Order: sequence, then structure tokens, then C-alpha cells
Amino acid sequence: MRSTARSLGLLMGLVAISAPGLAAQSGDPGSGPPPDTSGTELVFEREVFAYPSFARRNPFSPLVSGNDTEPRFEELVLLGVIYSTDPAASVALLSVDTQQGATARTFRVRRGDRLGNTRVLQIQRTRVLVEVEEFGLTEQRALEVKRPGQGGSR
Repeated sequence: MRSTARSLGLLMGLVAISAPGLAAQSGDPGSGPPPDTSGTELVFEREVFAYPSFARRNPFSPLVSGNDTEPRFEELVLLGVIYSTDPAASVALLSVDTQQGATARTFRVRRGDRLGNTRVLQIQRTRVLVEVEEFGLTEQRALEVKRPGQGGSR
């Protein structure tokens, strides 16, 4: 019983010693002088984005222009040419290369016509010069009639 009383007395003494230290650490807002705010200025800044005024490509527009159902240049095969000395009267017969041997759709095009990413520039006796647009760049290419013995599946 004596040891219990002695332990209890020791515990009470420790609590009495540490109580003033805990009160000082609590940082009571009412205790002590108020902070000096005379030299502090509160500034609100807003982040502003400025875009250049010159014309730029819209990053949300598709890179490939035209209708997705129309064939692309890589799929086209020149079947034949109906040539005329009048360039406006010449007609080129283009088909889609299916690789499976299925019947493909045939297109009749004249100078200036567009087909997918391809525009016909000139129709000659055995070839057609076209302008191909890919990813905003244009280049001229040629489609030639494949004859037996020149390779190809036709």
C-alpha cells in the first residue's frame, strides 16, 4: 500500500511540473500579443493564357481530311483511261484494290475531281497524275495502268 501511495504521489508531481509547459505550447489565441499585419499585403494573381494571333492548326481537328468511306490513294488502282485530245473530256477508271479478289467499286474521274485524299491533276494515255494530301502536306504522284507482264495481280 505504501508503494502504491508513493507511485501515485510521484505521478501527481510529474503532472504538476509538466502542466505549465503544456499550457505554453498550446498557443492559445487569446494569450500573447496579436501578430503585426501592417507590413503584409495580400495579392491575388490570376493565371492568364495568351495564344498567338497567327493562324494555327486546330489541335482537335482530325489530321486526315475527307470522308472515311472514300478510298485513299494507297488503295487505288488505275484500270484504264478513256483518252481524248481535249483534256476536259478524258476519263480515268479507278478501282479499289481489295487484295481478296472481291469485286471492287469502280470510279470514273475527270481532271479536277477529288476521291478521298486524292485530286486528279492530269489524265494521260497510260497514267494519271494526282495530288495526294496527307497530314496537311500535298505531293504529286502517278497511277499507271498495269498491263500483263508488268507485275501485279491484273
